Amino acid sequence: MKKITKAFAWLFVQPPFKIILLMKGTSLLIMFTCLQVSASVYSQKKFSLDLKQTEVSNILTRIQKESDYRFFYNYSSIKKLGKVSLQVKNASINDVLEAIMGNKLPYKITADGVVFIYDQGAAKAQGPIKGKVVDAKGETLIGVSVKLQGTNVGATTDGNGTFVINAPETGVLEFSYVGYEKQIVKIAGQTNLTITMVETNSNLDEIVVVGYGTAKKIDVTGSIASVKGSDIQNLPVSTVASALEGRATGVNIVRNDGTPGAAPSIRIRGTGTINDANPLVVIDGVPSSNPDALSDVNPNDIASVEILKDASSSAIYGTRAANGVVLVTTKRGTYSQKLSTSINAYTGVSKSTKYIDLLTAPDLYMLKRERYTNDGVAFEKPWEDAYYATQRTDWQKAILGSGKVNNIDVNIQGGNDASTYYFSTSFYDEKGIIDKSYFNRFSTRINSEHKFKSWLKVGQNLQVTYGENNGFNNNDSQAGLLFSALRYNPAIPTVNEDGSFGTSKAFANQLGDINNPYATIQKADAYNRKYRAVANVFAEVPIYKDLNFRVNYGFDGTINRSYSFDIQDLNQARQNSNSTLTHGEEEIYSHLLDLLLIYDKQVNKHHITFTGGYSLQSFRNSFFSAAKTGYDDTSKEQRTLDNGKTLLAASGNFKDPSGLESVFARGFYDYDSRFLATLTFRADGSSKFASSNRWGYFPAFSLGWRLSNEQFMKNISWISNLKITGGWGELGNQNVDAFQYLSKIAVGNGYGTNGYTFGGSGVSGSAVVRTANPDIAWERAAMTNISVEAGFLQNKLTTSITWFDKNTKSMLVPALQIGTAGRVIAPDRNIGTMNNQGIEVDLNYQSGNEFQYSFGLNGSFIKNKVTQLYGSGAFLSSTVYGRSSQEISRTYEGQPIASFYGWKTAGLYQTQADINSDPYLTNDSRKGLIKPGDVRFVDFNGDGKIDGLDRTYLGNPNPKATLGFQTKLSYKGIDLSANLTGVFGVSLYNADRMQGVDPTYSFNLYAEALNRWTGPGTSNSMPRMSLDRSNENYRTSDLFIENGNYVSLKNLTLGYTIPAALMKKVTLNSLRLYVTGQNLFMITNYSGYTPELGYTNGNRQRGVDVAQYPSVRSFTFGLTLKL
Repeated sequence: MKKITKAFAWLFVQPPFKIILLMKGTSLLIMFTCLQVSASVYSQKKFSLDLKQTEVSNILTRIQKESDYRFFYNYSSIKKLGKVSLQVKNASINDVLEAIMGNKLPYKITADGVVFIYDQGAAKAQGPIKGKVVDAKGETLIGVSVKLQGTNVGATTDGNGTFVINAPETGVLEFSYVGYEKQIVKIAGQTNLTITMVETNSNLDEIVVVGYGTAKKIDVTGSIASVKGSDIQNLPVSTVASALEGRATGVNIVRNDGTPGAAPSIRIRGTGTINDANPLVVIDGVPSSNPDALSDVNPNDIASVEILKDASSSAIYGTRAANGVVLVTTKRGTYSQKLSTSINAYTGVSKSTKYIDLLTAPDLYMLKRERYTNDGVAFEKPWEDAYYATQRTDWQKAILGSGKVNNIDVNIQGGNDASTYYFSTSFYDEKGIIDKSYFNRFSTRINSEHKFKSWLKVGQNLQVTYGENNGFNNNDSQAGLLFSALRYNPAIPTVNEDGSFGTSKAFANQLGDINNPYATIQKADAYNRKYRAVANVFAEVPIYKDLNFRVNYGFDGTINRSYSFDIQDLNQARQNSNSTLTHGEEEIYSHLLDLLLIYDKQVNKHHITFTGGYSLQSFRNSFFSAAKTGYDDTSKEQRTLDNGKTLLAASGNFKDPSGLESVFARGFYDYDSRFLATLTFRADGSSKFASSNRWGYFPAFSLGWRLSNEQFMKNISWISNLKITGGWGELGNQNVDAFQYLSKIAVGNGYGTNGYTFGGSGVSGSAVVRTANPDIAWERAAMTNISVEAGFLQNKLTTSITWFDKNTKSMLVPALQIGTAGRVIAPDRNIGTMNNQGIEVDLNYQSGNEFQYSFGLNGSFIKNKVTQLYGSGAFLSSTVYGRSSQEISRTYEGQPIASFYGWKTAGLYQTQADINSDPYLTNDSRKGLIKPGDVRFVDFNGDGKIDGLDRTYLGNPNPKATLGFQTKLSYKGIDLSANLTGVFGVSLYNADRMQGVDPTYSFNLYAEALNRWTGPGTSNSMPRMSLDRSNENYRTSDLFIENGNYVSLKNLTLGYTIPAALMKKVTLNSLRLYVTGQNLFMITNYSGYTPELGYTNGNRQRGVDVAQYPSVRSFTFGLTLKL
């Protein structure tokens, strides 16, 4: 292995980014050159033959073996020619045929190298058959396979749905297309045909991508969810991941942030680790370590998305498959397809789905004064000034307005006998509902494939993307825009009469030490820019009968650039004394080399497919960041690092290389379409680990039995399909910090930054900041999967139920820091285990011809438990807003990951007698400080006092069930589709509400604070108004645990396709108009902006609401035009 690795050391060399641009131009050149060259391949072939008294049929067989020509003839007619002698040199095919047959038998050579030899006088009986293929609505179908039955003669419908094929008048044509029933049509002397394809009632015969290959869905023994590209096209979302929500069983799309362009998290069969739990994303065969890789793909370029969920299906990816695998296949042209052009465009508007009900200025003024009255202390300014009792600004509406979205993409595809091509370009532009927030993306894609002779196929996929957003801070406390809007005093204007921005600076301690969010937006000058290229080039050759060799080179390069200029502002509460510019740049490169052997053999009832391969992938990251201050001139053109006077910080300029070397194999076996087996093995070696633990070995197997093909099931007509599958395997996770087997040394200047102090001055130095763990190894996940699939009524109704069990072992856990001193961090250790167990259910129905309708319902029910961590009651902790005093989540043994942790409550104390008699306070020193209207906390451990030892488990942020429902209806050109999602059995912690009803802070409050306790019996949940924190009424408790269940209509689309007859009059192929509503409604009892809350602090905190960006409701109008 060392020699092999060294031989490919060049993979670790970072190419100039100009290569990315060069690849684009090269791909175009290859594509168009091959289209020209391939057309003349057949005519250029020359033959040199010297044969004596040889049967004509044998001569034709020899020519066929030496070339790509294929012959079709009546054997008895050829036999009548007898034996002939032939001597030619560098002769064309026409010269050879003339020498053999002369005028005895007529023949015809087609453009795709097919030679028809007719019986004497029968030439007119065979010729070109033309036709058109449409669906039940009369819409043309592109890429339908047309084959002359019993031969290899074939064609494909072009962009207009038309085809031309040479066939005899007595021939039979077969028409096949994914998602439609095969049509068998007798020519019967016809020369022009119109074929109507009928949608199949089952997707069992569909081809799915399985990683390094494809397979029929009906033969798959692993657990794979497949989503068609047509189901997610033209949705007004910025990322593919958002479009997948609710469409795949066991796949939970978790919204982390609603800002334009923000990528959600994807969790497949639950969260399987406390570390990076994102799945591996593979785009056209190129695995990506980029967590938001899907954000750069134009959804309208996608042909299909397959999600590999169990060990049997994903073990082929070994060390990176423990969290599942997402395979993205983009569109390609088809052979013998005429040029077709499609234009897709939509435009729309958006608004926030919800606003939080806040206090008006008069109500806030009243409650703030009530605090002082209840506490018996004098009013502080400004609560003596009636100015602050006048409503001037609704701060939510001041920053949350209308958004806009525009998208246009154009694709061109086609092919001839030897080449295919697909080209697309798109521009997506979204203006967020927060003023000046935006995201735009420009992408270009070129996919092509070319056949040279009969022994070489080459191709490439290239994607180039540019994206930009403004990087607003929306979630942080104090500085976050939404936090500020919910807290800022409503008596303060956005802009004063003199043109200056409203401010709380004069009374920051009483009005809140936060800045005017409107002013923050108006002064903002920031952007994040992303340049990315993903490409692969492949070649495939047959090396033996049924055995092919394939080589693939992939490249994934990203450059991220960030810029932020924070202008001087002395007028706000959190003033910025000096203008500061911060600039950062990150480069991420990956190179991939795959060498594959692919064997596919059918022998009687036995079908064997084998894939074996060797893979190398290298990764290299680098980062640089610098900040400067001291800008005398803050005009736009002067905002550069060069013009700053003082360097505040500079870091980076380091490289973080790593590599992965792999050997893998997978075998499929099918006996008589009844008994199925899949065996997979992969060995991975990663430079992230020491040599003793560098290699990991990952086996998997699965078995299947199609009972519906057994003889004893033949008479049960209402059961169309019945299959049982089961499998087991082990996978790995290397999404961890690299090189923890080595000590980490950092350089700094001065004491506290890895240097030291000498003579009163800081001196540069180096220090160990992390010790080594030479035993660190892979995280491993063992998975078991058992499934039953069934189809009824000719597979109009299909269903499946799957049970799975996933045990994560050797989970990397941060070492406990007990007893350590200084700043040295201990490395992670492989001591954790976690279990995810659940059931997945799918139910689908589709029917109809002229009126077509279908629905799909999927549900997953998952239970998560941390089974081993540290032992002895140790845990992993996570706080809200980063405040150590407000611990909100703990990960314990025996509990779900990131469980909520705090105090339980038992209502409010209504009278002093309640306090005096409360056994919870028997030994509590604070008993005399507690007042009626304070929260009654539960003495969980029974020691007669309330302290940190009374905290306990409060709730589970991981949903017990997730559901998805899709339906489609179409009739005479009108179509309607909908997508609903639901989440059940989930608890959320409304941390924003916890602070939003806390009167001890100086901020504005939620309107529900009006329901506060004002005397016995007035409230049992909202404490009294007071500045007193003796009882800590607003500590982490179940008062702020809320039910996070919801059902949401994610998408509703109504479309109309103009009749084909009208389109022909204007020489267009088709035109579809549609209107789409996104996030139209949600049924939930959750009080915050949205119950769709994601992860913070890695996976250690989930479902905590800190005023995340609201969900956005949008309405778009669009069209799809095919030329």
